[in-house]
Amino acid sequence: MLTQNGLRLGHGKPAYQLVKRDGFKAIFKDYDVVNLQEVMDPAEPARLAPAGFTASVSTAKGQSTYREYYAMLTRDAAVRVLDSADYPDEAGAFARPPFGIAVEDKDKGRYWLVGIHAVFGSQGLAPRRLEVAAMADVTEYYARRILRDGSMVQRVVIAGDWNLSATDRAFAELQQDMPGVSVAPNVKSSVNSRGEYVSPYDHFVWNRQLVSVDFADDPRDIGGLMLDQYRQALSDHAGIAGYVLADAGKARPRDVNCPPARADVGS
Repeated sequence: MLTQNGLRLGHGKPAYQLVKRDGFKAIFKDYDVVNLQEVMDPAEPARLAPAGFTASVSTAKGQSTYREYYAMLTRDAAVRVLDSADYPDEAGAFARPPFGIAVEDKDKGRYWLVGIHAVFGSQGLAPRRLEVAAMADVTEYYARRILRDGSMVQRVVIAGDWNLSATDRAFAELQQDMPGVSVAPNVKSSVNSRGEYVSPYDHFVWNRQLVSVDFADDPRDIGGLMLDQYRQALSDHAGIAGYVLADAGKARPRDVNCPPARADVGS
């Protein structure tokens, strides 16, 4: 699974959109699930989905005239989509309430995979920390949701752009409220205009008593490009790759590279 902030995906001049579409498609084809944030055009995920993938798109998110969407791309040969759901957020806890899909993998493991793009802006850390705290309610909502086939799925993996370090106190407080919760990785993943990694904002959150998420030493995927090229053409966040397993305490198979090994294509 790759989690990717798409940087106003679907906006920009046609030539930029085409380069971005082709670049992301080349990266996404190596994954079974791609979790997209900051989608501005709800039709764009289907346009850039590699062959053999299906796009699931949320409703519009935002509390003003600004709107964005979440999307999940799934490889048809690897996972079966069982259901999808926007988090109802009746309390108004989120600027962009989460969106998730329930999937079944080839080994019959079932998961809710949920996307989040945390609030950002001039109000600083406090609103972001409140959104992290609300993840206890988000996890409970998806774990108790009745699927279309009448079953429930207890394994919930939340991933996205949190605009907070994994070492922020908000995650420590979440772990106190939800024993067994893990937050990882904590590598610099946002990219500034000079093509430099600057902030560790992109993470997975899961209950290690129910499910495993395994990461490479460097889980960032920029498609073999030089970082400045990636920043100019694709996004201000590297994609973060995690290998999700239905069995707690497990690691990915030794012959699986996640992210995949690629030769550098930049110069």
